[in-house]
Amino acid sequence: MLFLKLKTRLRTIENYFIFFTLIFLFFLGCRPQPQLKVKILEMTYPFDENSIYWPTAKPFQLSKVFWGKTEGGYWYASNEFAASEHGGTHVDAPVHFADGGRTIDQIPLEEWIGPAVKIDVTSKCSADRNYLLQIDDVFEWEKRNGRIKPGSWVIMYTGLGTVHYPDKKAVLGTDKSGPEALPELSFPGFSPEVTEFLIKERNIKGIAIDTPSIDYGQSKDFKVHQILCKAEKLALENIANLDELPEKGAILYVIPMLIKNGTGAPARVFAIL
Repeated sequence: MLFLKLKTRLRTIENYFIFFTLIFLFFLGCRPQPQLKVKILEMTYPFDENSIYWPTAKPFQLSKVFWGKTEGGYWYASNEFAASEHGGTHVDAPVHFADGGRTIDQIPLEEWIGPAVKIDVTSKCSADRNYLLQIDDVFEWEKRNGRIKPGSWVIMYTGLGTVHYPDKKAVLGTDKSGPEALPELSFPGFSPEVTEFLIKERNIKGIAIDTPSIDYGQSKDFKVHQILCKAEKLALENIANLDELPEKGAILYVIPMLIKNGTGAPARVFAIL
């Protein structure tokens, strides 16, 4: 009899213990959890009349269709826009310079996301507006940061667009429009040699730059575009705020407009630091 009473009491204590443990865990779960300190860096230039486009391309145009109160008494606003695929912060699909290459809508979204590698050559570009990124620049970066990981975005930080955008004269080397502007174009870009190296030896996802083209301004054959697109890799041009992007450690997110049969597209670009 004593044994049964003791057993019952122990069960009661055990039930109380379980009850209060559950209460404790409930309130513990309701407590605000510490938030991860994540910074989102905007890397897109707004699209407006100042957006930099290739001198022979149709610039961005926005027109108001209706802004105001309707006859029904409610507010309504709507715009129309038109532009070339290749201007402002935008991407190039492989078909841009490769016959049979993939179009924008054929590229899976995950291919646009990857580790960001920023190679800072701002001092070299200040000394030479037509500077071409070299393999030695990659090796110098790797001495400080380790080997570039496969699937990375390799970004050439020239400082030209980051500092001067949307000043066309300062970025492009000319503020003229049309074919007469082409001989005056002057800005840095990737070299064909470093592009081949990054594709074959580092298996990168794509390349990016803070100027209007991955090929330098004086290019006549756009060899970098040809090499990159033939390899089915991606390009990102007119990227913003590279001065705030670290050399390594960030993840780049490139979200292009999903244009059917698009050779390129405006893109929203940001990085998670």
